[in-house]
Amino acid sequence: MDIAAIPVGHEPALQRLAVLTTLVAIVAAGGALRDEATTDRHSPAVADERAYVRLAGDLRRDRTYGDPGMKHPLHWAPGTPTLFAAAEWLAAPSDRRGPVPDADRRAQAAVGTAAIAAAFALAALLAGPIAGLAAAAAVAAYPPMVDASAVLVSEPLGALTLLVAGLALAWAWRGPPARFLLAGVALGIACLVRADLLLPAVLAGPGVAALAWRARGRRGALLSGAGLLAALVAVLVPWIAYASHRDRTFVPITDGGASTLYVATSLPGHGTIFGLKRALAPEVRRRHPALRHQPVFRIPSTAVFDTIAARHPGRTRDAAVRLELHRNVADIARHPFAYLRLEAAKLWRMWGSPYHAIPHRHRRAAVVWLHRILVLLALAGAIAGLVRSGRREIALLLGVLVAATAVNVVFVAEARHAARLVPTLFAVGAAGWALALRPAGPATASDAGTRAPAAAARP
Repeated sequence: MDIAAIPVGHEPALQRLAVLTTLVAIVAAGGALRDEATTDRHSPAVADERAYVRLAGDLRRDRTYGDPGMKHPLHWAPGTPTLFAAAEWLAAPSDRRGPVPDADRRAQAAVGTAAIAAAFALAALLAGPIAGLAAAAAVAAYPPMVDASAVLVSEPLGALTLLVAGLALAWAWRGPPARFLLAGVALGIACLVRADLLLPAVLAGPGVAALAWRARGRRGALLSGAGLLAALVAVLVPWIAYASHRDRTFVPITDGGASTLYVATSLPGHGTIFGLKRALAPEVRRRHPALRHQPVFRIPSTAVFDTIAARHPGRTRDAAVRLELHRNVADIARHPFAYLRLEAAKLWRMWGSPYHAIPHRHRRAAVVWLHRILVLLALAGAIAGLVRSGRREIALLLGVLVAATAVNVVFVAEARHAARLVPTLFAVGAAGWALALRPAGPATASDAGTRAPAAAARP
């Protein structure tokens, strides 16, 4: 989207130039921080990084998603491996041998830098350029997303695609129902990067229809919601069909749902894979003597699930995990308050501390409290702006963030799951504060844009 096309009211050209200059400076500074972070990595790659790089190499060399040596390649959504494969091909189109990690890290830095501009665009579209600059500055300087450029995981691309989806939703709100087709496409792409956005994206269709009912009338509201869902389905169906055919069962983007939900519902494991390793460590060590003297954090997840499978001879590992999941659900029914405490702990684990992107780096207290203050300020601003202005597109964007949080809290909630939501929250929060603090008076150009569909929809 052209920055000049974002409504900024009737400010003179000098003020537009000042906004553009400031934005360029913020984006350049944020890009420099991310570029520097790509070289500030000395710890070994974690499992997800190795998987993304391996999948990217398979895509680039063999045009396949995963090689025969990977047991569960569909555990990872295709968006990030596709990004890395494209970056590697652009960097070395004739090199079909090993991975090109430098190209992958440059892609991470570029994606993180693009998220700064996307945060500006979303906040500026909602409430003007000052809100946009505040959102861009917050995203540019937010330490966890700077550090995320150094690791080859899906958080930077997930943050960018969610911001673009939010921007598409806000833009669609200001025009005819056909615009929601683009919003559905953007949400579909975000889902292919992070499968946990699938339910929030599906719920966005009825959410659009419900919020637009009075403004657009019944026909306009239904067309808007249906258009979003139709485009979402059109984007997702090819991948879901491929993945389901390959696994010979229905795969909603990724196939890790049962094992992830088993970990998430384990009361003895406190809803985390590390807690599950600790709870099952004696049993795992009995079945795997080679792990007898290994610390808990070095026990492979595969050994844990192999141990679970060994409890049920004659069943596949997936069938054994599903059976154990049913037992977890029975435990939850017997101990509902313990489960509620578990869910509250997962919510705090997700939002209470920042994403610790680089393994083994000391987490400074200042960064933790900066994260908490920014998140609380952004949430307060979004709510204040919604109450003051009644902007239903803010309610829609907040609904997407709440739904995404709920999905992750039900499953395995970690700080990294909030990291990709934080930039969108910053943008909505900055816009909310701008709307809440705006003096009462005649409607601005951006306000008028939100009411245009209502006027057009009424007979």
